[in-house]
Amino acid sequence: MKRRLFIGVLATVGIVLAQDAKEVLVGNKLTEGFDMGVNTDKNQTDWLKDEESGFRLSYPARQKWGAVFITVGPPVDPPRPGLDLSRYKYLVLEMRGGVGGEKVYVGIKSNAQPDNGSEVKVEETLGSEWQTYRYPLARFVRADSARLYVVAELVFSGGEAATVYVRSVRYSVK
Repeated sequence: MKRRLFIGVLATVGIVLAQDAKEVLVGNKLTEGFDMGVNTDKNQTDWLKDEESGFRLSYPARQKWGAVFITVGPPVDPPRPGLDLSRYKYLVLEMRGGVGGEKVYVGIKSNAQPDNGSEVKVEETLGSEWQTYRYPLARFVRADSARLYVVAELVFSGGEAATVYVRSVRYSVK
């Protein structure tokens, strides 16, 4: 009887731990229910490459802006679906730069926010080694985490080319 109780407790702990995080991107695979889009101000869409350990984002030169974005379902025009991720406190990404020193902006967006770049984004300067970046959802003040459509975006700005790698995106309670 004690053994059965112990196994039941372990199973319950495993379920609770699994609920502490919502995986969005694991390596080069999006989890079920998510899709990805890519674009620039000049409509270049060929700079996202699937690699064995994640994705390589090779932002092209001579653009004003570029973005890779993970959406709830396929990217669509409004009205858009929304996902309630309000139980989580953090957006967590694993990223690195191609050589180090690359600048990228990280953001999220609710299903009612316009596609005009006005969403709150956090600037990061990446090193050449993999690093985990943790963002409190409260930093993205205009995004309603109960109705997220873009669950993660990496935005580039300016005319210089840059290479960034990403291999993990998740939401976490801790």
